[in-house]
Parts: sequence; C-alpha cells; structure tokens
Amino acid sequence: MEPYEKILIRTSLDDDGELPRTGDLSDSPDVIPFGTVPVVNPASFFLDNYDDNVNADLKANEINYIYIRCKDLVRGVVKADLYVYYALDAELDTPEKWAGNMLKTSSGKKYVSVIGQNKDNILVGAEPFIWTVPNPPIGVTYSLVGIAVPSGTVPDFSGVTDFEKFVADNNNVGWTKVTIKTPLPPPIPKLRWQTTFNYKQGDVARTMTFDIGWNGVPIGSYVSFKAEKTEGPVPPIFLDKTKITETKAHFSIDSEVPAGYESNITFYFYCDTAPAAGSPVTFKAFYLTGDATPKPIVVASVTTTN
Repeated sequence: MEPYEKILIRTSLDDDGELPRTGDLSDSPDVIPFGTVPVVNPASFFLDNYDDNVNADLKANEINYIYIRCKDLVRGVVKADLYVYYALDAELDTPEKWAGNMLKTSSGKKYVSVIGQNKDNILVGAEPFIWTVPNPPIGVTYSLVGIAVPSGTVPDFSGVTDFEKFVADNNNVGWTKVTIKTPLPPPIPKLRWQTTFNYKQGDVARTMTFDIGWNGVPIGSYVSFKAEKTEGPVPPIFLDKTKITETKAHFSIDSEVPAGYESNITFYFYCDTAPAAGSPVTFKAFYLTGDATPKPIVVASVTTTN
C-alpha cells in the first residue's frame, strides 16, 4: 500500500505522526471500541475527548459500536475515507485472512468520509461501525484495524507480512486490541433430589454403559451422576451436570470396569420448575452381548419418579 501521510490515526495519545512509530502500537485511542450503546453526537463527543483514550470493553454475542477519528497533518483541504476491520490477533501478519472482515456502518456503508480544511483539524466519523462481537474460546483474541485512504480509493494490504512494522511505518493506520466480555452462563437449577444405590460389577471385567434417561421432565433441567469410588473404571463413572433439551431422552458414558469393582453410585436431578407428576428419571448400567446383533444386558436399573 502506498504511504498516505496526510492523515494521522494515532497509536497512542503521544503520537504526533513521526515515523517510525515506537512503543505499544496496539492501543490506538482513535480506533474506538465503545460497547453496546451508541453515542448521540459522535462528532462532538469524540472531538471533545481527543486527549483521552475512551476505549471500552465489548460484549460478546451483542451488537457493539466502533468509532474512528483522525487528525489532518497538512495544510489545505484533505479528503479521506476511513475503514475499520476486525481480525484474529493470530492472523494479523496475514492480511488476506482478515481483509474481508470489513465492518459496515450503522447505515450499511463500507466507510465513513471526512474532510480536513486545515492542518491539525480533528476529524471524526459521523456514524459508528457495527460489529456483532463473537464469543471467543479461551485464549483467542481479536483486534480492530482502522485505516484512512484518499477519498475514492480502497485499502490495499498486499505485501504486508509484518503487521506491527506496517503500523509503525504508516501513520494512517490504527490498531486496537479489544477486550471481549463473555456472557455469564445461566445459573444451574437447584438440586431437587438425588438417589444413591450400590453397584457391583461381579467377576467379569466388561465395557459397561452407564445411562441416565427421563420422560416428561421440564426442558432446562439438569442431570448428573457419579460413582463414589473413582479408582478402577476407565474413564471414571461420572457425568457432569448436563442440560436437558428434550422432554424424553438420555445421556450415557462407556467405561471399562474391572472385575470385582463395587461402589455407591448417585444420580442427581436439578430443576426449579415442578416436574409433571409421575415423570421418571432412570439410571441403568448395561453391557452388550458379543452376538452379530448385540443386545443390551441390564445389570442395574434404578428409577426415581417425580
């Protein structure tokens, strides 16, 4: 991309446009994540706080508003188009992977236009960019990239293989690493009851299936089970709290259980809403025969009825 040194998008509050830029380049105060509430008058608001970094945390799975501002570095009239992209931090050095992640404004445009009349004019995009922020896995982080180009042209990232150097060498580029707040998981319903029974494997080691099923319980309930004695079975006989999404279904695990294994097994039912009268939850332990058409051989079956 050809240098465009008429417009400055800062990398820090102290950035005066001198190249190359140094220090932390990833906290631009001019590519501004601002959360889920838009600003009423962005031109006035972001002009008045130009000396402040007002970047805010973003919220996952929600529409967030992104603003951009810049500074005119030359005398005379300057016209520029401002673009904003989102990128995985791990892919910043490979722009072809994120150059298609161009955010659009609240009115559906690909950029905002600004006009500078005099040197040192502060220029603010008239409308925000919109980003429905993902809920990233642990360890996955994102950045926003803002860029100013001459009016009527489009950004070109060809040849960029070192993104940090690219930002250091081009003062029309801003880079902001974002913080994404993930939504809190819904609370687990309260424990309604638990049932404990004694399980004996017997004299033969087998691959056993441990299954918990239900019929007629409310969607959004949870079930779980665990054996008191964890040593022996591989994996241990355990199902963590698991959400019920159908009124009639089941969950199960397979475990290699050694001969002679014996333990109390407890299964649990969590529910805030009163289940339908007579709705059962059943825990079973079974193995399959070795025939051509295997059949389950049930060795334990315990039911609790709501």
